[in-house]
Formats: sequence, structure tokens, C-alpha cells
Amino acid sequence: MTAMKNKNTLYPSLFLFASLSFSSALFAQNTFVDIVSNKGLITVELADDDAPSTVANFLTYVEEGFYENTLFHRVIQDFMIQAGGYDADTMEIKATHQAIALESNTGLSNLRGTIAMARKSDPDSATAQFFINSVDNLFLDYQAPSSPGYAVFGQVIEGMDKIDNISEQATNNTLLNSSPTKNVPVEPVIIEVIRLRQGKLSFAELAQVYTAGETVSVQLEESLIKRPLPLDLWVTIISPENKLIFVTDTAFTDVPTAFQLAVPVTVSRHPIFNFTIPEGLVGNYTLLAIFNQPGSDLNDLKHSLRSNIAQTLIEIK
Repeated sequence: MTAMKNKNTLYPSLFLFASLSFSSALFAQNTFVDIVSNKGLITVELADDDAPSTVANFLTYVEEGFYENTLFHRVIQDFMIQAGGYDADTMEIKATHQAIALESNTGLSNLRGTIAMARKSDPDSATAQFFINSVDNLFLDYQAPSSPGYAVFGQVIEGMDKIDNISEQATNNTLLNSSPTKNVPVEPVIIEVIRLRQGKLSFAELAQVYTAGETVSVQLEESLIKRPLPLDLWVTIISPENKLIFVTDTAFTDVPTAFQLAVPVTVSRHPIFNFTIPEGLVGNYTLLAIFNQPGSDLNDLKHSLRSNIAQTLIEIK
């Protein structure tokens, strides 16, 4: 590869992504979604097999971007936090699709960290709103046809500290949809986006510290559910001087360039580079990788919200 060059024009959205981190998870066939809020990231594993109709309904709203800029509008400590109905700017309820049939007699329980559909008194009235249990709420489970409970359709796997933080927010009575409503957070808790996690990227194991003469071998791997379509793979390095360096299949460059365009869905392991560290190269370097929609620029990272970022830090002494 050619020598590294520095980049003076930074991409703020890419640096925002650099602040996110994801823990490893075992390969699974269930769908995973990230709930990105102004209180942090919450990752949910959906119960595709146990609650297929409820999951499909939820994912319809996710696909449409329905949850973008919506509120956690009902927060009750030691109970649950509810979201997915009200626009954060207008405080008005959003129009939804038709209600779905209740899918609560599945054996899933309203335990701490589970996500379930909110509804009215009519069992078959759930549309888009959901809640996350902050404690065990077994009384919300299916008991009998006359006491059908609430449909659980997933489990928080990362971010329960964010759930606890939201559940402790001060609340008051606020006008929502022009009606006085209890238990609304005083400081708005906003869902920025809910995004589908597909083909999660991660760096294969790297040493944390390297010295001159050693070779850094970088490889990316995909896990979780399979990507449904080809995506562009971008790999970058943030230098100790906060310069952005793009990695191509032949060089390091300051020119915004994808590592590989339209990566086939059949490819899940990605050798990136082998780099022998020269004398005089020192400091902490952050390696980042994302998938983006084919042909999309890094200034439009909304296109990458259906994928994930991989991030790791190495120190060169």
C-alpha cells in the first residue's frame, strides 16, 4: 500500500458514528434493531419465531421510518417506558396503519427488558406504540381469553442502563394531541431512529499495542442476520491528529473512496490490509468500518442505518 496521507476535511457524521460501540453477539436468526435515542443506544432482539405477526408489524413501521423523531411519551418508574406514537416537534399523534390482532398467548412474559405492544382496552387495538418493561410485570402476561395481556415481541440485549435512566426521568402533565396527559418526561426523551441491524460488522481479533516492524493484519467479519442486498464497504482510520484516512483495496488515501463497492451478500469475511509499521509512526489510531447503500456519499450516512459500524482502537509505540 502507499504511504498514509492526512485528510483536512472531516466528516462530522462519521465521527458521530465513532462514538458508538457494540458488544459481540452470537450468530442468531432473529432480527436485531437499534433504538437510537437522545439518551443513548438500546439494542433489541426481536422474537421472530414466537411473535411473527407482531414483529412483522413493528418492522413495517421501522422500514417506513415511522419512529424517527418520536417521543418516549409515558414513563413510569418501576414499571415501564412507552413510545412510538407522538411526533416530538408537534406533540401530535401520528397516523398509523390498521390495528393488528393480539399475539400474547405465546409463552413470552413481560419480564424486565422485554418489549411489548401497547394497546387500548380492545385486545386487537395495537398499532405502532410499544413499551419496554423496566421491571418484571407478570400481571401483563396472557392469563386467559378474558385476560389476554400484552404481546411481548422482543428483548433488550444492550442498553438496559439507558432504559433505567429514562425510567428515572422527572415527569409531569403535558398536552399531547391537545389532551392533558400524565407521566410525560419534563425533558423530552426522543427516538432519533429505529434501524434494522443487518450483517453486523466487527474487526477480527487485533492486538491492542504494536511497535515498529510488526505487521497489523486487519480483517472484517459479518455476524447476526445475513445482508439482504449488496452494500458498499467503507473503511477509514482516524489518526492521532484527528485526520481521516480512507482505506482502499490498494492504498491509504485522503480522497473519500469506498474500500469495495457492492459487496456481494455471499461474502461475509473481508481481508482489509496487512501493514508493516515503519519507524517513527506512533500514537492511537481508530479503525472504523461501515456498510452504506451503493453509490451513497459518507455525508449521507442515513443510508447506512440498515447496517452497522465496526470500531476498534490500536496503539502504536
